[in-house]
Amino acid sequence: MRFVITLLAALLAVVPSAHAGPSTRWENIGPNGAGGYMAFARNLVYVLPGAGQQVFRSADRGRTWRQGRLFPEMRGNALAADPARPDTVLVAGAEGGGGAGSVLRSVDGGLSFSVALRTPSEVQDVAFGGGFSYAAAAEGVYRGIGGQGWSVLPGSPASAEDVHVVGPDLLVAAGGVVHVLRAGKWSVSDVPADKITSLGDVVVARKFSGGVHLSSDRGVSWRAVSGPWKSTWILYSGITANGWVQVQTLDGHFISADMGATWKRTDAVAKVDVYTEIGSFPDLPDWQWVYGSGGVYATADHEHFKRVGVPGAHVLSLAVSGRSLIAGTMQGSYRTDLPVAAQEWDFDGTAPHAIGNRIGALAARDGIVLRGRNGYRGSQDTIFVERSLDGGRTWVITAEMPGNTRSLVFDPVLPSRVYLGAYLINAFYVSLDGGASFVPRVHAGLRGIKTIAADPGGIWLADAGGLYRSVDAGVTLKQVLPGRMNSVLVDPRDPRHVVAVGQNSVFVSFDGVGFVEVSGVSSEQLSTIAIGPDGVLYLGSISFEGSSKGVLRSVNGGRSWTVFGGPDVERGVEALLVSPDGRTLYAGTVSGSVHRRSLG
Repeated sequence: MRFVITLLAALLAVVPSAHAGPSTRWENIGPNGAGGYMAFARNLVYVLPGAGQQVFRSADRGRTWRQGRLFPEMRGNALAADPARPDTVLVAGAEGGGGAGSVLRSVDGGLSFSVALRTPSEVQDVAFGGGFSYAAAAEGVYRGIGGQGWSVLPGSPASAEDVHVVGPDLLVAAGGVVHVLRAGKWSVSDVPADKITSLGDVVVARKFSGGVHLSSDRGVSWRAVSGPWKSTWILYSGITANGWVQVQTLDGHFISADMGATWKRTDAVAKVDVYTEIGSFPDLPDWQWVYGSGGVYATADHEHFKRVGVPGAHVLSLAVSGRSLIAGTMQGSYRTDLPVAAQEWDFDGTAPHAIGNRIGALAARDGIVLRGRNGYRGSQDTIFVERSLDGGRTWVITAEMPGNTRSLVFDPVLPSRVYLGAYLINAFYVSLDGGASFVPRVHAGLRGIKTIAADPGGIWLADAGGLYRSVDAGVTLKQVLPGRMNSVLVDPRDPRHVVAVGQNSVFVSFDGVGFVEVSGVSSEQLSTIAIGPDGVLYLGSISFEGSSKGVLRSVNGGRSWTVFGGPDVERGVEALLVSPDGRTLYAGTVSGSVHRRSLG
């Protein structure tokens, strides 16, 4: 029988040393690897990552960020902060399934939210102004006070996309054109619009395929805006707090300081790609924050940019090499010097010519760092293996092969041998030259490898089809456990101590042969496992519907587990790493960057 459950009493008596004095507090240490929709109120800025489920807040101009709790009710696509009560924040979005929408309200600065309004359709936008709060949806424009007491404004237009308060008036982009509520009466123009911005009485309306129009009298009269661009596709337009009109098309990004009379082309497209939104602190109108494809950046001229993106990256992998801590994310890899002092890390934005550049795996040994980059080239998923000799600052592609990867590991005996896990194909890869080239190991039983662990006697493969063992570098495989396995770990102090992680259970062996199941460890999906120098185990979990335990901990070799998480990591953990000195635990989280916790 392949599934062997044996555990010798003498081996069960081998218990790792007790762990002393861990901290109870997690700290978000970055990297600032995400952008999002922005809202400014006095000295505060809030950011909602695109289609995100939590809000980030900074009270120090973006030097540090506080991560709000997950709101599983919906996915947000707009937010607003009350200028009179900066701790009051609204998020608009769509609930899962059925096309319904919600407005969520926070009164604690974005830390937690509750449902303030439910609507039959997705809520496209929210805004504050004139003592009221507004929400745009298919059934019209809702109005409330401070985000409460909502009702549909009589006569408001259907299919509302954007709502904007301009002085005493309300301007709405709905049905592809501009609607205005002035002195209690609605009027509609033929000005194309799906987005509206304003400064004083000046209003800029844009539509992706309808051009840019400008009004100097709060929407009473309009004129079309023309410039040195030829494309009719308007990717972004608006007016900034210092009075610059901006237009971005397929031809580039242009700014005008004289209401469209003259234009200057900038380098913004090359630097941050497509703009989505611009905002400013009330006391710094010349210093604009841009939400673009590359994240959130600050700029004074749209030629020079400083990244101020929030620590909302989805971290897939972690590694330490010398003084470098490296995080692999959905966009690329980031690195910082240890000990981490700031949430802004170095970012390597370079990538091979492929679609999708997720750093699914990292491995470090003897000053060499390897990373597995998952991309899509031509008609197939492709793994790019890249090498760094300077702690993750620069990378060189060494090999590429079909598949995707979440696991890279050096052999503990032969450092020139490297194992690369793969999924989407029934194979994995072995390198005999330190990662310069790889040969496939094809096995019909493999369904997708999540983790490979190596010990002096061979390798363990945690695969979607079970736990496998090979003692000949993968030439032959033997299934040890059936069922989906998400991770596997070998105790570096005793290779007979092996811990395999299933969906909700943990399997433990103390002789490298027989395993016992610790069932019901988590109702969420278990993801990854790490071990400290003292033998204490840490286990990550992920929830796809709400909050998870985040991290669990075992001080007895995996026989039992206790929650070691907290609200900062409740969305889920994809990667875990204990520092070489055993004093710090790093958790790579789902859309929350890296969190650090002292282990005493």
